[in-house]
Amino acid sequence: MEVNFYVLPLYLGLFALAGLMLSRAWRIGKRNRLDLVANWSSVQLENPERYKPIYITINLIGGVLLIALAGLVLLVGLPFATWVSLAAFVFWSYFFAYQFLSWNAKKNAQNEAKAAEEAKKQKA
Repeated sequence: MEVNFYVLPLYLGLFALAGLMLSRAWRIGKRNRLDLVANWSSVQLENPERYKPIYITINLIGGVLLIALAGLVLLVGLPFATWVSLAAFVFWSYFFAYQFLSWNAKKNAQNEAKAAEEAKKQKA
């Protein structure tokens, strides 16, 4: 077997990214670090307790998929183009899930504020 030293950092990066995702899920779930329930720019979401289980799930799924992909590269011998494409798909899905949740949290906070304001007007 021949080792391509240009591809090796990409392969090892799968483990690093998976470790980051799994440790983030652990810190949010077990250590109750709600400051990590944040958007991509590390700004905490409105009502982080509401989004905590979703963030744990996203990080667990992403980490497990990357570990499984790294295992498949060694066990099955996936071609370079295949495993890099799958890794990119997992990463971009992770990124867009974070973006969507950030957008959803912001929209929900605006809707709740608007509903509270309308309820206040109706009382008066």
